[in-house]
Amino acid sequence: MGKIARSLRIGEKIGFGFGLVGAIFLIVIWQYHNTLQRSLEDYRALQNIHVAKKVEMLKIESSMRETRRAEKEFLLYRKEDASREVERELQQALLTTANLGQIGPESAPVAERIRTLIQIYREMFQATVDAWRKKGLDHDSGLQGAFRDAAHELEALAGHFNVDNLYLQLLQIRRGEKDLGLRREQQYLQQVLGLLREFTDKTTASQLEDSVKSQLLAEIATYRNFFEEYAHKALSDDDIGGGKGPFRQTAHSIESILSSHRIPDLASNILQLRRREKDYLLRDDRIYVDMALAELNRIQARIEPSAISVDQKKHLLELLKNYRRDFLALVEQNELIDRMTTEMNLAEAEITKLIESNVEAANQTMRRMVTEIEASSEKKEQLMLWSVAVATLLGVLFAVSITLRIVRPLRSMAGMLDQLAYEEPSQRLPFHPGGRDEVNLMAGSVNTMADNKSRFIDWWKSSMRETVACEDLIKSMENPTADPARENAEREFRETLSARRKLLFEQYRKLYDLNSAILDNAESLRHEVHVGQTQTSINTISHSARSLNSILEMILFQEHEKRPAA
Repeated sequence: MGKIARSLRIGEKIGFGFGLVGAIFLIVIWQYHNTLQRSLEDYRALQNIHVAKKVEMLKIESSMRETRRAEKEFLLYRKEDASREVERELQQALLTTANLGQIGPESAPVAERIRTLIQIYREMFQATVDAWRKKGLDHDSGLQGAFRDAAHELEALAGHFNVDNLYLQLLQIRRGEKDLGLRREQQYLQQVLGLLREFTDKTTASQLEDSVKSQLLAEIATYRNFFEEYAHKALSDDDIGGGKGPFRQTAHSIESILSSHRIPDLASNILQLRRREKDYLLRDDRIYVDMALAELNRIQARIEPSAISVDQKKHLLELLKNYRRDFLALVEQNELIDRMTTEMNLAEAEITKLIESNVEAANQTMRRMVTEIEASSEKKEQLMLWSVAVATLLGVLFAVSITLRIVRPLRSMAGMLDQLAYEEPSQRLPFHPGGRDEVNLMAGSVNTMADNKSRFIDWWKSSMRETVACEDLIKSMENPTADPARENAEREFRETLSARRKLLFEQYRKLYDLNSAILDNAESLRHEVHVGQTQTSINTISHSARSLNSILEMILFQEHEKRPAA
C-alpha cells in the first residue's frame, strides 16, 4: 500500500481518493438500481405472467358466459341472430385462448385444452343449430311444420267423416217413427218432425262435403214428405202396412250415405293424438311418444275397416304415414339435440372447471409472489441501508487514510525544517528515490538540505580542527626537544587529514551518485523519441554525465588507495 502511495502524486492521491469514494457510491447506486430492477422484474413477472394469465382466463370465462346466454336465447327463441352471437363469442374466446397460450410455457397446455373444448362446444352447437333447422325454428317450418300440416289435414278430413251425431240423430228419428206406428199418438209426429229439423240443421252445420250435404238434405226432404203421409194414415187409424213404406227406403238410403262417410270416433282420436303430441313437445318425455304412436295405431285401426271409399281411405292412411314419419323424425332430432346439448354442457363445465382451477392457482401464486416480493424488498432495503452505511464508513476511512498519508509526512517535514533552523538534525525523513509523491520529493530535498548542512558543519569542523592541529604542530616543531605535546599534535594532525580525506571521499561518492542519477534519467530520455535539438541535448547530457562518472571513478579509486597509506 505504501509503495502504491509513493508512486502517486498528491493530486493523484486526492483524485484517487475521490474516485475510490465515488466508485464505492457508484457500487451502492448500482446495487440500489439492481435491487430496484430485480423488484421491477419480479413485479413484471407477476403482472405479465400470472396477472395476465388470470385476466385472459377471466376473459375466456366472460366470453363463455355470453356464449351460454346466446345459446339459451337461441334454444328458447330459436333466432338466427342468437346463433351468430354464439359464433362471435366463441371466436373471441378462441382469440383470447391463443393469447393465453403465448403468455408462457405453463399456460400453453391449458390453452390447448381449452381450445379443444371450445372447438368441441362449437361443433356441438353447430350440430344443434342444424338439428333445430331441420326440426324447424318455428311451428311452421321443418319437421314441425310438416307433421303439423299433416295433423291439420287429418283434422280437416276428420270433419268429413264425423257423422256419429247425425247417425245417432237418424236412430232417434227411426225410433220415433216406430213409436208413432205403435201408439198412433200426435206427440210422436211432432217429435219426429223436430228431430228432422235438428238433423237438417246439423247436416247444414257439419263439415261434410257439399255434395254429401246436398244429397243428405234431399233425402231428408223426401223422408219428411213420405213420413208425413205415413203419419196421416197412422193417426187416422188406417192400415199402415206394418210400418213399411217409401220413407223406410229413404231412411235406409240416408243410413247408407252416413255409413259411407263414417269413421267412429275419428275426430276425438285425432284430438287425443294432438294432445299427446303437445304433451311431448311441452314435457319432452318419451312416454308421450309411445302414447302418440298408440293413438296413431288406433286411428289406423278405425280407418282400415271403415266403409269409406278406397281413395279416401288411401288418402287418410297416407296422411297418417306422413305424420308418423315426420313425428318420429322430430323425436329423433330432439334426441340428437339433447345429446348435443349434453356434450356442450360437458365441454362448458370442463372449461369452467379449468378456468376456476387456473384462476385459483394464479391467485395463490400471486399471493405467494407478493409475499415473497415484500419479504425480499424488506431484506434488500436493509441490505441497502447497510451498504450505504458501509460505503460512508469506507469513504471516511479512505479519506482519512489518504489525508494522513499526506499530512503525516508534512508534519515530519515541518519538524525537520525546525531542526534545520535551530540545530543539526540527526535523523532523516523517509525518502524513496523512485517515488512520484511531491511530499516524498520534498522529503528528499529536505534530506539533501540536512545532508548539505551536515557536510558543511563537518567540513567546517574538519577545517577548524585542521587549523588547530596545524597551529599545534607548528608550535611543537619550534620546540626541538622531544615533547609529548608534539606527538599529540602530529597525531591530531594526521587524524584531521584522515577525517578530511574521508569527508572528501564521501563528497566524491555523493557526486558520483548524483551524476549516476543524471545518467540514468538521460538514458531513459534517450530511449524515448525526441526531435532535433532536444535529442542532441539529451545525448550531450548523457555523454557528459558518463564522462564525469569516469573521472569520478578515477578520483574515487585514487582516494580509496590513499586511505590505507594515510
